[in-house]
Amino acid sequence: MGLKQMAALMLGALSFWACNQQSKKDNAVAETSFRAGEVKKEQFGGCDTVSNKGVSVLISLWEPTDSGAVATKIRELLTDKAIKRLNSYGDPASALARLEAIKSPKAAFEDFEKNYNDFKKEFPDSPGCWEVELHGDTVMTTSKVMFYQLDHYAFTGGAHPNSFTSYHAFDGKTGEEIEMKRFVADSVALLNLVEKKFRELEKLAPGVDLEDAGYFLANHKFFIPANYVFTPEGVLFFYNPYEIAAYARGPIELTIPYEELKGIIRKEAVF
Repeated sequence: MGLKQMAALMLGALSFWACNQQSKKDNAVAETSFRAGEVKKEQFGGCDTVSNKGVSVLISLWEPTDSGAVATKIRELLTDKAIKRLNSYGDPASALARLEAIKSPKAAFEDFEKNYNDFKKEFPDSPGCWEVELHGDTVMTTSKVMFYQLDHYAFTGGAHPNSFTSYHAFDGKTGEEIEMKRFVADSVALLNLVEKKFRELEKLAPGVDLEDAGYFLANHKFFIPANYVFTPEGVLFFYNPYEIAAYARGPIELTIPYEELKGIIRKEAVF
């Protein structure tokens, strides 16, 4: 082998090694973006338990602490979700207040507090504090995706408080939120399997009419819940209160192992 051929071979080998090292470095950065984090807490207002009045907001979210673009984007999206949840209780008639309320959780709280004070002026004898709590944490992380759970609790008067859970997926390369259905290969097969597992969980025979049994259906048809998420054990399907059953029934959840989902989900897009 001539000197030129040997030099070219060595250069090729060196380039391959450098690319491989860069790939490992990129993977390590992605790993750091998801694995390193801390719980960020923000609390506004408070409930006076003696007079039974006041406004309280607690936001407790696990966030990635890495300074990279992916972690930064995830933090921005989580903050935006918290603001939107609080703003769902604001006064839609106040355009100026709405413009201010989208700027930060504190501004959203102030609009929420104003709504409470306006309500108390109109109904001064109405008892009870108004409270909102948001708790967020990861469900599972891989080098490709971070799956996240956001629990929402609120009481703004009425017979009982309300709570619901939502699940979110963030892309490991961009930090952008992606829809869970991206990981589904066969939606029809998935629907049939979830209904089968749902009936098994609720101890209902295949021929039993779900509406006659007291469940809420969309257009008389069974449906996959709005919220489901990938976990280390399988895919968790979560029906919030009122979604498919009465409030008193509480949430209904079931997990289908990955071995039963072969050909139905795109497991390679997750792991």
